[in-house]
Amino acid sequence: MCGGGRMPIIPTNTGRETTPGSSWGPCRLRGREREEDMRRIKIAMLGCGGVAHLYLPVFKYLKEAQLVALVDIDEGKAKHLAERYGVEKVYSDVEEAASDPEIDAVIVGTPPNLHAEHVEVCASSGKHILCEKPMASTVGDCQRIIDACRKNGVKLQMAHMKRFMRGNQMVKSIVDSGCMGKIFMAECHWDCAVPHLIGTYRETEEAAGGNLQDHGPHAFDLVRWWTGNDILQVSASIRIVHPQRPTEDTAVVVLEHENGMVSFYHMTRVSYGREHWQDLYRIYGTDATLVVRNDHHFPTTSLESPEIVLYRPGGCIQRYDLGHPWNLDDTVVQNNPFYNQLKAFCECILNDTEPRVTGEDGMHVMEAVIAAYVSSLKGIKVKLPFREDVDLRELFREIKERDGKNLKYDYTIDNLPKPAVSLKAPLYAFRPPRTKEKWSDEEHGMIGEAGYDALTTSLKRSCICRTRAASTTGTSERRSWRCKAEDRVELPGGLYSPKSGQLPYEG
Repeated sequence: MCGGGRMPIIPTNTGRETTPGSSWGPCRLRGREREEDMRRIKIAMLGCGGVAHLYLPVFKYLKEAQLVALVDIDEGKAKHLAERYGVEKVYSDVEEAASDPEIDAVIVGTPPNLHAEHVEVCASSGKHILCEKPMASTVGDCQRIIDACRKNGVKLQMAHMKRFMRGNQMVKSIVDSGCMGKIFMAECHWDCAVPHLIGTYRETEEAAGGNLQDHGPHAFDLVRWWTGNDILQVSASIRIVHPQRPTEDTAVVVLEHENGMVSFYHMTRVSYGREHWQDLYRIYGTDATLVVRNDHHFPTTSLESPEIVLYRPGGCIQRYDLGHPWNLDDTVVQNNPFYNQLKAFCECILNDTEPRVTGEDGMHVMEAVIAAYVSSLKGIKVKLPFREDVDLRELFREIKERDGKNLKYDYTIDNLPKPAVSLKAPLYAFRPPRTKEKWSDEEHGMIGEAGYDALTTSLKRSCICRTRAASTTGTSERRSWRCKAEDRVELPGGLYSPKSGQLPYEG
């Protein structure tokens, strides 16, 4: 051992085990033991957008839960997913789904400005709640969610799925071991290499938040969870670089925590030079520095371990690898944070225990996000708790007006800079006036959302999809197309293949 101090002891088995003489009821059993006695939680998915494609595939592995219903205002989209995943019930109305006595719990995956309304409806019908982040668009709505679940005696777990990534759990173990000494600073860089993600619900005035609202809760929550230090004060600089966006695409935030710790966050959807995105954390202690990189893999689609490196005095470098079991299915299950999150949610219901991520956890980080918006506009530091309800739509209009004068960015589809590498994420384009057209395929589900017509000015030679198969659902303002997996979408400089999920920018 070099550099002195204690080396971290990383637990190899994080599952709950019985102790001699302990009494376990049938609902407390783990794994495959006495499965026949375990009651399965019947779950409905509210919202069939992008996040549904991360939740639905893991249900086939869950012994504790069964997916029984899908709910979406676009019934055609819900029916498509129901057919794909073998779900019998489809609803287009949340109240109707909430009145279904078969449903025990719901995953709230609708836009954040609707979360409070949907949670109140479902909680009043006795449904347990797994609420996607961001928790809500206002602090007041966050409190409404907490109050509704407490009043009706149902569980509320926040879907901060990054706590359930094995690599992040290893980081927590390293920090908790004490080998790093006192943690005095942390930093996060979340840079997205696809700046034209415009036209989705996240980038509307109704959603009341952009890049920081989307990824800030993840980053703020991780650092708070790793270090155990609540946020006390927020200062930030927010920018809208692309003038078509109604909400921010770039943010720099400094958080002051308990115990004198400071954390720094750089987040943008306007960056190039890295493959798809950068997801980097550094944690600084008096005895060691820990570097965590998740940007070369995503746990729902990759078996690679994140890069976790501990730097200690004397040039000692310690690298951590998660390792893999011999069975591929077991590897997929262990690595998937959505599986681990759902499993934890079901266990807190079956065992009547406190959820791993509480409503108060979700509200605390949303206070920090909203405080960052206020800090940027007013040029002040904002102390927490911050319980004001701010009109974020008006706030973003003011930021947009300010940045429109200061930032001269000549942005069109035609002169959009090309990323240096292939994209591995859904491609989105902007179309005024705002409509939402969804491109789906049998194998990968949603490819992109919004804006077909805006592309046609630069793609007159192209055909967006050689085969427009399947049906049109909903109104003329909201249509859903499907294309077969073998079809490809032609875009500037390359072809998007739904089968490979990659967009090469060449030539």
